[in-house]
Formats: sequence, C-alpha cells, structure tokens
Amino acid sequence: MLKIIIRGLFPLFLLFIFGCSGKSDVTLTAVSSEWNIEIFYKVVEGKYREIPSIQYIGKKPIGPEVKLDIIYKNNSATTNTLSGHNYLGMQMKVLVTRSEVDDWKDVETVKITWNNAEGNFEETLIPKAKQSDNTEQNSTPL
Repeated sequence: MLKIIIRGLFPLFLLFIFGCSGKSDVTLTAVSSEWNIEIFYKVVEGKYREIPSIQYIGKKPIGPEVKLDIIYKNNSATTNTLSGHNYLGMQMKVLVTRSEVDDWKDVETVKITWNNAEGNFEETLIPKAKQSDNTEQNSTPL
C-alpha cells in the first residue's frame, strides 16, 4: 500500500519541483525624459525579490525629496522615498526597499513624484521587460 502511495505522489513531486524551477530573473525598465527606472526581480525561494533603482536624467534642479511607487494590479504598492540628494548627474541609485512578489507580471505602473521651482510633478510610467524598447508614459503636473 505504501508503494502505491509513493508511486502516486512521485509524479506530483516531480511536477512541483520542475514547475517551480521555471522562474528566472527579470529586469523591468521605464524611461522618460526625466527618469530612468529599473526594477530587478531576482528569484529567491520561488518568489521574486524586487530590487528597484532610479536615476534622474532631467536637466533642471529638483527638490530634495523624490517618491517612487511600484504599483501592482491589485492596487497595492511598494513606496520608496529618496531625500537630500543632488539629483543632477546622479548615477543609477539602488534603493533599499525590498519586496517579495509572486509574479513580476503583477507590476502595473511606477509613479514618480517630485518638485522643482515650477511646482509639483507626478509621472506615471508603464515598465516593460528590459529587451523591449517600447515605453508608455503619462506625465502630469500636479
């Protein structure tokens, strides 16, 4: 009887092992005239660990605080706040917030909020897998 149970469970075990190993690391990018965003998803224990990076590529000085929200399809978000940086000429900065998600495809948009001498700004970008050059954006002054 034990052999029958083991024979029945063995194929399910193999399916689980090989089905879960199909995940691979992915990088999403979102670029506008002001921002370069990369979100690296590293597979860790069957989930994706989110490692976001940001770079200001605009030409105008901006205020000391920048907020980056990674928004998912279920309307939840991971928020990263940068403050006190000199953003002009800034290299890509890896952010400290780490979230774990089941699937990187659940990322819907990234929203960046900042200000400068002209006022407050918010930009929403749709990230794409790195091999894609197409980016959609929607910039809205607040």
